Amino acid sequence: MDEPAPDADRGAAAALRLSGAVRRLQRTVQILSPRGRHGARVEFAVYRFELDRRRVALYVPLAPDGPAAAPLAEGDRVELLAQRYRHDARDDARQAEAGAVVALRNHDRGAAYACHSAFRWLMLDIAPVGYTPRMLRAALWWTLGLSLLACAAIPGFALAVGSSTPWQRTLADVAALVALIDAAIWLPVAALQLRWRLGRPTRRQRYTEQAYAALGFGSPLDPAPGLIEL
Repeated sequence: MDEPAPDADRGAAAALRLSGAVRRLQRTVQILSPRGRHGARVEFAVYRFELDRRRVALYVPLAPDGPAAAPLAEGDRVELLAQRYRHDARDDARQAEAGAVVALRNHDRGAAYACHSAFRWLMLDIAPVGYTPRMLRAALWWTLGLSLLACAAIPGFALAVGSSTPWQRTLADVAALVALIDAAIWLPVAALQLRWRLGRPTRRQRYTEQAYAALGFGSPLDPAPGLIEL
């Protein structure tokens, strides 16, 4: 089975919808970083396999962010969507691939996976959002925790070294700076999420909705129970 996903985005090549048994499965570990150069570097387990005479790649973040068990094995019956790489983003390994998996349902294991993390770095014709609302909530709590730690630690350090500035003043200055940084990071994110919930998704948000709907994953804003976000 090899057909365009429904309602494919007109600005990019349609996603491939494939189903069948996994063949010639290979697992490697690959480090992804922005455009292959500097910045955050994250390790992924890359599962390359053939399905319906097409070779595709599934990018799974390594633990602790990824699942504990492998998402698929040789011979598993799966259904998936894959999106093509951009022509200027193909290395030797990707030249022979039809694309990267964006969503996968493993019928033999009763598991469903939606891929997101890898698309913060991989360059495709079009890709799902790099962060789901659930991922953003986790990141927000992590950011708030660091902010509170900074507000407590910096005035405490200043007090310990005998700074002449009252600790209350230091705390107020640090809190103002942290709040400014947090606002610069999160207000644009909140605006995009609000637009999405109001029915005005971006191009990638719309593509993500279509990918979820194609495999019966619900909506990115309200995913089906048990869906694993990679």
